[in-house]
Amino acid sequence: MHKYLILIAAVFINLCLGAGYSWSTFVPALKETLGFSTAQAQSVFGIGALAATFMIFIGGRVQDRLGPRIPALIGGIIFGSSYILVGYSSGSYAALLVLIGVLAPAGVGLAYLCPIACSMKWFPNHKSLVTGITVAGFGGSAMIISQLGEYLLSQQVNVLTIFKYMGFGFTAVLIIATMFLKNPALIPENDAPVANTKISVIIRERKFLGLLCGIFPCFCAGLMVIGNIKPFGLAMNLEATAAGAAVTIIALFNTAGRLTWGFIGSIMEGKKVILISIISTAVVILAAPFVIKNNVTFYVFTVLAGFNFSACFVLYAAEIANQYGADKIGTVYSTLFLSNGIAGFIAPTLAGRIFDSTGSYLPAFMIFGLLAFAAIFMFYFIYKPTKTEKLEPGLIAPRL
Repeated sequence: MHKYLILIAAVFINLCLGAGYSWSTFVPALKETLGFSTAQAQSVFGIGALAATFMIFIGGRVQDRLGPRIPALIGGIIFGSSYILVGYSSGSYAALLVLIGVLAPAGVGLAYLCPIACSMKWFPNHKSLVTGITVAGFGGSAMIISQLGEYLLSQQVNVLTIFKYMGFGFTAVLIIATMFLKNPALIPENDAPVANTKISVIIRERKFLGLLCGIFPCFCAGLMVIGNIKPFGLAMNLEATAAGAAVTIIALFNTAGRLTWGFIGSIMEGKKVILISIISTAVVILAAPFVIKNNVTFYVFTVLAGFNFSACFVLYAAEIANQYGADKIGTVYSTLFLSNGIAGFIAPTLAGRIFDSTGSYLPAFMIFGLLAFAAIFMFYFIYKPTKTEKLEPGLIAPRL
């Protein structure tokens, strides 16, 4: 029973930490009430992705050494406090850039891998499925926050006040939920043999480079869409309500996709299912500007974009656990996850700048769609996983 409480706590932690994916909900309000440009609003989102990724790189190593509870608690307090402080700020670009663009994502990064790695260790035979359930909370956060944000904005609540309310809620939930995180005293494993997890060795390995070729273009495509989905809908001359609803839809299928990919990954070989996700991403991004003609086609695109993006957070983490061992996921996955920060820094902001300059998102979709298309071949030919055999779970002492 204890391990299921840990899994539930992990989901609640991610329900808070994933609030950044609702950013698109607040972009129009920031532009209207605070005078932000599209590029400024997206730069907060993009720099936030970079800051979170950098701290995931550090946080993964901290949780490997200290366990999940301490870094998750500290990260959660930093995250919630940043939203509270921005609620009391002047609302300047500099304030949002520092508090929401840097400090809040830093808190996310410190805490992010803690519930994932902890859950995997309690469910060693169901890594893909447990990862999907855990990170579903991260995607589900945007669904909840976007709906709450749209409602409060419609009631003329100031956007800074909304951030303040969010901060108090996040802090309370995270302090309680992180208290449940604890690694098992003895770790049941059927993992791959112990691998060399020095960064200098990891980044030269063919299997790591192959995973990088697959995940980076998909991160770019997904973050570009999530950061710009509402402005993109408005640019396609859709109704404001339809464009706003897309934030919730993409969050919903980002969440459902994590559960679905987790299930698929548990019954299909890792390389095959990752390849399917890359192909789907490339097709959807390249086709979107040409097939979106009305609300229905826009919603279909939103569903597929959210579903495809969710694969990045399930399949690669599970594959790394299978290849390197669950007790090394903090080190290896955090290294691969650096690509998320680079993608988040480049893709949403570049798309915003292209729109500010041209009045169209078409060039951005072509750039990142072609990148995803190239990734199909790069991943297929480069990634050569080590074959692992399923063993009966046993109890071994955790590696120090």
